[in-house]
Parts: sequence; structure tokens; C-alpha cells
Amino acid sequence: MGGVSVDSGGGGGKKSVDAQINMVPMIDLLVSCIAFLLMTAVWVQTGAVQAAQPRGAPSPDQPQDQQQDQLKIRLTGGDNGRASLSVGVSLANMQDIGSGPTRFDELRTKLNDIKRANQQNREVWIQPDSVVPYNEIIRAMDVVYEIYGSARQNEVTIRFL
Repeated sequence: MGGVSVDSGGGGGKKSVDAQINMVPMIDLLVSCIAFLLMTAVWVQTGAVQAAQPRGAPSPDQPQDQQQDQLKIRLTGGDNGRASLSVGVSLANMQDIGSGPTRFDELRTKLNDIKRANQQNREVWIQPDSVVPYNEIIRAMDVVYEIYGSARQNEVTIRFL
């Protein structure tokens, strides 16, 4: 069966110390470790959030006006774990929403207004501070997906600054 013989060469009137080592439990342990490794690899893939990061500086032939006229949502650290929101198409017209309990409803109405004004804009930049809780970022992303459509059908792209 699954064993290993260890020969000690017990000659010359000495007692032999040969032993049979059973390898089946060790093989069972390794197979179960491989099964857990495969399950963990699948869970890591399903729990990932798809987010696009900027990849370097813009090309020199790209005009600066096009880069600045993109929809931005800024999330700054607020009180009691609430993020203070501001939204705008450029730095000149950033509108402060605040950190009140209806901040995401106000964000929804402002995004609807911006979408009606510019139907071609399909890219939203989210700029969170490092102190903003992740659930606030996810709620802002949910509002964007609710207004602009899903990312799976290439209706909107969310990028992070």
C-alpha cells in the first residue's frame, strides 16, 4: 500500500530497526490543502471590484480642455463617518452638496441635470479622500450607475483620482 521502508542494514547480531512509514495520511493532507487553495483562488476573483485607475500622464497631443471638462465627484472626510460631497464638470463649477442625510438624493438630482445637459459624457471621475469610508464611495458609485447605466454594457466608466 502507500508506505516507505527504511533499511538500517541491521547485520552483525544487532537488532534490526526497520520501520514502515505510512504515507497515506500525508497524501490526504496535501490533497485537502490543494482543494482549499483552489476554493480560495475562486473567492478572491469573485470578491474583486472592477475599477479603472489612471495610467500615467496624458499624451501631448490631447488638449487640456478635454481633460478638465469631465464629470468629477469629490468625497471629502466629514463628521460621523459621513463624506461631504461635491460634484461638477470642471473645477470652476464644482457644487458643494455637503454631508447631510439627503446628500445622495441631492447627488442623484445633480447628476440627472448634468446628464441631460451633456448626453455624450460617459466617464465619471471619483476623487475620495483617504479618510472616507468605503461604504460612502460605494454608495456614490451606486448613484452613478443608477443614473448613467451599468458598466457591463459600456454605458459608463468610473475612474478614480
